[in-house]
Amino acid sequence: MKRLRLLSAAFAGTLCYVLISVCAGRYGIWAQGQLEEQKRMLSIHEASIERIHNELVMEKNALLNDASVIAAHARRLGYVSDGEILVKIRGLSSYQNTVKDPGFAVEEGEIRYLSERTCKSIGFIIFGLLYIVLLLGDFARGRISLPVRKRRFTVLNGAVVYDMQQN
Repeated sequence: MKRLRLLSAAFAGTLCYVLISVCAGRYGIWAQGQLEEQKRMLSIHEASIERIHNELVMEKNALLNDASVIAAHARRLGYVSDGEILVKIRGLSSYQNTVKDPGFAVEEGEIRYLSERTCKSIGFIIFGLLYIVLLLGDFARGRISLPVRKRRFTVLNGAVVYDMQQN
């Protein structure tokens, strides 16, 4: 009976520790989900930066090689070529500042999880509590009993002498 009680409590404590570790431990499902979310956010950010890079490369090549793009860009800056007439309208700026969005800094988030020490502590607590519950259950059913001390006494010369024995 004592072995079964001990093994049952040890099994339950170990099972609890394993389940908590798998679900909320350092390499558990909860931490893995957080890592997957960070990976997804980084992939989205990387795709955005790649798109901006491709746009800048195309714009650079167009400014280096295409005369019509160079002329349009010069007009935006307020330059005119021979034969063109410049008309300025009040209230409108001659140069529209088009600044490319460089993106934003992505910081690595801290992954939250239960430490190994916490998982083991919970397992040991479950073991201890279940062992006590099983012990009390066996005690209540009468499967085990506390040692009883019987008092034996003798009378010697009018005095009572107790003899303590354990049963």
